[in-house]
Amino acid sequence: MMKRITLALLCGLPFLCGAAAAVEGKAGETKPAAAPPAAFSGLSQSKFLGLLYSEIAKRTPMNNTSGPGSATANFHIDAAGRVDKVTIARSSSAKHAELVRKILTGLQAPPPPAGSFEGSQTFNFH
Repeated sequence: MMKRITLALLCGLPFLCGAAAAVEGKAGETKPAAAPPAAFSGLSQSKFLGLLYSEIAKRTPMNNTSGPGSATANFHIDAAGRVDKVTIARSSSAKHAELVRKILTGLQAPPPPAGSFEGSQTFNFH
């Protein structure tokens, strides 16, 4: 039985700056910076991460038949919010690795704010 899941999401995305910064134009005139690409106009990074955590938690079974252990996976989410790559970085057993791969493989996240997302997730099973 799983008592607790520790979710530790590490992301390598740079913090996104808003489009409110001013740019110096000719003769000292100030004009607003160009609007960010459409991929940036959706969710904020923090909102995306919150929704991603929620989706991972929904897919994580409450009963664990593999026993105590852990696994860490690196994964990539494409522009449509689908996990298209999962690599198990380390695992206490093949069963834990397979469970984590299953959790992440079918995940449907919202589209990432930067167009794609690289993450790392650690699961601790008790």
